[in-house]
Amino acid sequence: MSAPAPRTTTRSASSHLIAQLSAQARRVLQTEAASAGLLVAATVLAMVWANSPWGDSYDRFWHTELSLSFGSTGVAMDLRHWVNDGLMCFFFFLIGMEVRRELQMGELTQRSRLSVPAIAALAGLVLPAAVYLAFNAGGPGANGWGIPIATDTAFLLGALALAGPRASTQLRVFLLSLSVVDDIGALTVIAVFYSEEIDLTALAIAALCILAFQVLARLQVWRGPAYFAVGVAMWLAMNASGVHATIGGVVLGLLVSAYPPRREEVESAGVLARAFRQSPQVSLARQAKLSVERAISPNERIGALLVPWSGYVVVPVFALANAGVHFSSDLVARAVTSPVTIGVFLALVVGKLVGVGGAATLAVRVGMGKLPPGVPLSSVWGGAALSGLGFTVSLFVADLAFPDTDLRDEAMVGILAAAVVSAALGMGLFRLLARRDPVQQPMGARRLDPPVDPERDHVRGPVDAPLELVEFGGLECPFCGRATGVVEELRHRFGDDLRYVFRHLPLPEVHPHGELAAEATEAAGAQGAFWAMHDRLFAHQDQLEAGELLDHAAALGLDLGRFAQDLGDGTFSARVREDVASAEASGVGGTPTFFVNGVRHTGPTDTDALAAALLDSDPRGPRHQELPAPVDEPGARTTVVLSPPARLPGMTKVPGQHFEESPDDGSTPRLSEEHLREFARVGRRVRTQPGQVLLRSGAAEYDFFVVLSGSIAIVEGPLEGVDGAAPRVIAVHGSGRFLGGLNQLAGQRPVRSLVAAEAGEVLVVTLERLRSLLARNRELGDLVTRSFLLRRAMLIGQASGLRVVGDRRWPASVELRARLEEDGIAHQWLDPADDAVARRLLVEAGADAGEAPIVIRADGRVLVDPTREDLLQAAGAATRDLTTT
Repeated sequence: MSAPAPRTTTRSASSHLIAQLSAQARRVLQTEAASAGLLVAATVLAMVWANSPWGDSYDRFWHTELSLSFGSTGVAMDLRHWVNDGLMCFFFFLIGMEVRRELQMGELTQRSRLSVPAIAALAGLVLPAAVYLAFNAGGPGANGWGIPIATDTAFLLGALALAGPRASTQLRVFLLSLSVVDDIGALTVIAVFYSEEIDLTALAIAALCILAFQVLARLQVWRGPAYFAVGVAMWLAMNASGVHATIGGVVLGLLVSAYPPRREEVESAGVLARAFRQSPQVSLARQAKLSVERAISPNERIGALLVPWSGYVVVPVFALANAGVHFSSDLVARAVTSPVTIGVFLALVVGKLVGVGGAATLAVRVGMGKLPPGVPLSSVWGGAALSGLGFTVSLFVADLAFPDTDLRDEAMVGILAAAVVSAALGMGLFRLLARRDPVQQPMGARRLDPPVDPERDHVRGPVDAPLELVEFGGLECPFCGRATGVVEELRHRFGDDLRYVFRHLPLPEVHPHGELAAEATEAAGAQGAFWAMHDRLFAHQDQLEAGELLDHAAALGLDLGRFAQDLGDGTFSARVREDVASAEASGVGGTPTFFVNGVRHTGPTDTDALAAALLDSDPRGPRHQELPAPVDEPGARTTVVLSPPARLPGMTKVPGQHFEESPDDGSTPRLSEEHLREFARVGRRVRTQPGQVLLRSGAAEYDFFVVLSGSIAIVEGPLEGVDGAAPRVIAVHGSGRFLGGLNQLAGQRPVRSLVAAEAGEVLVVTLERLRSLLARNRELGDLVTRSFLLRRAMLIGQASGLRVVGDRRWPASVELRARLEEDGIAHQWLDPADDAVARRLLVEAGADAGEAPIVIRADGRVLVDPTREDLLQAAGAATRDLTTT
């Protein structure tokens, strides 16, 4: 029941601290096969014990009554019910946390990745129930239809781990997503159909406990006993309510927040760790520890603590308490012909296989969704066979459904037989797949294809270095971001003996900004700054919006016009696709994936493991040199130095003031009928009148617009006019056009106004709804983003003059205007008294307290009290920018 574990890195002191918690999650992943084996062992032990000469002791032990009293009230149950109703709350609590984690930061955040596993999971719920009812409808076993609907996630992932290299990581993620949806359905069935008479007072008390749990979370109470006390109170209330107590565990699990590591807390942990290293004090140690804990979400921290207990203690004890079926000749004779046994067996083995595999195949064939990269349908059928392992939850539902011991034992025979057959069937399908299609095995396509070409690939280090490390990664992939520390340490260890190559493998279904970010590094590479942009984007993985990419380029001193044009035109999209094709040809199924001296590395990806692999495959001979020792001296690791964000250059008007529709240059997209329908779902219709102001420059709150009829003018300058300076209409757009700026999409205030030129109708779309729409519709998001970039490129190219910000009445302003006019320097004057943007520029430049104007060059640099030579030089630079753009 665990999420995919992150990889450890050695990037910085804070990374080492975060890695301690990440390593716990990785160990949880590695124990899936072991916990599944322990579950099998507990099951076998229960059956051996129940059928041994001491079999009576099995029943006596688990039927021993244990009571807890509080004054005149108390709870009394036998040991088996304490396990099923009490201990299993921890198991279901983890299920709730897993659902919350997947919904907030896992596979279920992406609708395109959710569709196929969700459809398969729903079919895997409905079809087994139908198969069971086909044998039991109207009979004494009809109430057991919920037994075969659920899949045991721990058993499923454990069996998949035993499938070895035949099962890819992406398949595991797919099946985990399927299991989460399956769990939601199964828990809903338990809550709705297997609850007793409801006590509303007890439910109200449980609701108050939920409220108390949320209050503790809001108050950021970090002490576990407080939450445990609330959990115990809720369990008692749920136990008395008639709704099964384990449902309370699920609800509390859903309330445990999940979020990616918080950058500010990570940085704070790094600072505190360095301080502790210099001055080991108890107070600093405690602060560093708390900072690390705050960086990792409570969901992941609690999961890392409880998952081993669940896998090694709770679930095996549950199996020991429930799997002890007395296999008498009478039971075997009944089971062979029992509709309950046959229904459970066929529902799990056939119903799950056909339901999950068939629905997934149909969903892919009709285009309802796509499978993850590297997961063929044949692998999905192998996973579908393993989904017949309904063990834990099936036993749980059997206990709820059948008070009759005979019916319960017959159901358990079917569950156990189905588990054996489903596991064997799944393993057999994976082995058959491996023989028929060896390329699907991680040990199949192992060679790098094509090999590194220094004329094409981006190489860090000497191009003729004897050792080679190639990484396929995504700039938005958090695991790849953490792996940068591993790469830096390897480069430091091996020096000129190692060359490092980075190839792009963006996964757009998971990382929506990855493709454009990859193109941004290539666009920077065209200006000789690939590695500078590569390092900067990995250091700012939370700042990969289109406007933020331009800010990064400006901070690196790139030609912004050329950079924006390259991104807007998709100049380097083919280059990125070549890397993706190389990943497919090389058998890469996820990120990050490393190739060591041309061969895919399949082991751990920590520094020592990769270093050993480099030496073992050294073309000069194995162990040509001793393994370089890690260097732990302060400052030994490479640090990426980031310049502060740069302001983008100012824009000037487009000559000609007219109200005819501007030509379609791609910078303001004209939407198709399908796109208009998408916007109509998220926007509201508003009628417009000539002269109506829809958007004012500098407004703190703003919307985006789609023109349905009439026309809208884009206006630069103050709408009221100042000192005779009339507002300038720089473009007019008619029906079907989408209006909005790249800076607005990034959360910045608009720099121009929108005024209705002709009466008509528009769709008004809020920023939040636009972002949601663009994230959901990749085609539309790509159209809008690239049009914004093209517009920014053209505006940058039109920046032939300077911008001056200051009050025209200031003596220094009068002097500066005279100097500019005398030298014939083109400029645009922004007065803070009338323009909110001008006021903001003064504040950002730190000049709002004085009475001296500032001059903003076309490249975004600010001049304070410039000389005549400064102005002439700035004007000349702007002219050169116009010529070269």
